[in-house]
Amino acid sequence: MNASTYSSRTIGGSTFLQRQKVGRRVKEKTRHPSLLLPALLFLLIVSILCYVWTRIKVVQYGYEISSALRSKEAAISAHNERTIELATLRSARQVEKRAREELRMSPPRKDQLVIIR
Repeated sequence: MNASTYSSRTIGGSTFLQRQKVGRRVKEKTRHPSLLLPALLFLLIVSILCYVWTRIKVVQYGYEISSALRSKEAAISAHNERTIELATLRSARQVEKRAREELRMSPPRKDQLVIIR
């Protein structure tokens, strides 16, 4: 809005309104610098917190992955041990040895044999 006033002037018996500018200047609205600094600081703090949070999550997930890999290696090791143990227990020599020692069995006599055709 322009700041101006009107004054009346008489020329030759007629009255004319004359527009005169007043010496006031209208200030344009500008952002106040005291509000800009806190807003920038707020954005900076939020950005830093987001960055720190993501780094913490990366480290946390790294620990979880490491723990899962250790568990996997332990499970694979136990599986391999059980596979070897099973193969050993299934061998004919081992079965015979356990039958003789633990169950006190002996080879069958000829009269105990039954031939199936």
